[in-house]
Amino acid sequence: MTTAITHPLRTVLPLLGLVGALASGTALAETVTGKINGHGCAHGGHTCPADKLDPHLAFEPAFVLQQPDGEYFFLANVPRDVKVRHVLEEARATGSVDSTHNTMVVDEFMVRTPKGFKTVWSQQAHEDMHDYVYGEGWFQFSGEVQ
Repeated sequence: MTTAITHPLRTVLPLLGLVGALASGTALAETVTGKINGHGCAHGGHTCPADKLDPHLAFEPAFVLQQPDGEYFFLANVPRDVKVRHVLEEARATGSVDSTHNTMVVDEFMVRTPKGFKTVWSQQAHEDMHDYVYGEGWFQFSGEVQ
């Protein structure tokens, strides 16, 4: 007998994002370009950390995509490690923007390279990896349970 275990958050998180976007009435699909910055610093009107080895990275609880005019958006579903990895880099995110809460549910997250923007994270790839890990991959087992 083969059993696949589905993590409960796998179903709930996308629904919460959709419900939140619909409830606000201000969700629009768009593309936002800027730099990844620590939220505390963005809120204070400056850029930090100083570089990618700055110890401040460990203490910053959230990172945002900040536009040149100072406006910033929380990238609600992009994992923290992805944002930290690309801190201070020029980035572009496409997805649903809730301007009331300065939040974006991201479909695709890209960073600038010498050849243009390169996708480094997408919701679809994230879901595909989740399905692999929890469905047919690492946590899959076969055999009789005794």
